Order: sequence, then structure tokens, then C-alpha cells
Amino acid sequence: MTYETIERIALKQRGAVKEYKPSWDSTLFWVGNRMFLLIMHDDETPMMNFKNDPFINLHLREKYPDITAAYHMNKKHWNTLYYKYSKIKTELLEQLIRESRDIVFDLLTKKQKAALAGGFNDTANL
Repeated sequence: MTYETIERIALKQRGAVKEYKPSWDSTLFWVGNRMFLLIMHDDETPMMNFKNDPFINLHLREKYPDITAAYHMNKKHWNTLYYKYSKIKTELLEQLIRESRDIVFDLLTKKQKAALAGGFNDTANL
């Protein structure tokens, strides 16, 4: 799995915005004013953090050895995926990124959701 694959999937998410933070050597992906994905560029152990339901997080950590409690984040809500040598299928990666974005989107205010929808009140398909 590569950074480029993760970036492509993240940018496909509705309302996603990419930001590179040089002081962290990391790329952050936002929806509104909330981060839904963090990719840390470490040559030895590149990793990404994503958000999910706490119950699902426990299941993911038990089932996939490349997924652990999040590095430098709230370990109840965030996971880290060590992706360089991960055997996780692209379909699962897409699902995890989409779920992370959806969880974060649901935390936005109605006004923020409307702004992402281009001013439309119907945000059901965002």
C-alpha cells in the first residue's frame, strides 16, 4: 500500500481538503474544520491515523495486526494503520477512510454542513 493510494482515496471523499504540515512531516485531510485522516511520512514506519466507532476500533485491532491504538491521539476513537507492508485490501481501506470522514462530518454544525453543500440545505448526500 502506498501514500499515493491513500491520498487518492482520501481526496475522493466529499468535501475533503488536503494540508501538508511541515513541522510534523505529515499530511492532514479535513472536512470542514475537522480532521478525518492524518498521514505521517516516516521512511521506516509510515502510518495513517483514522477515526472510527470505539467498538469497531477494538474489533479492527484484534483482527488486523497492522491496526493499533492511535499514535499521539485519543486511542478510544482513533486508530493507526502501519500501511507500508500492510496486507489490508484497498476496499477495506476505502471503507475505513469513508467511515472516518462520515463520523467527522456528522460532528459539524448545520451551518458548516450547508457550506460544504454549496449553500444547499439538503446535506444527506454529502
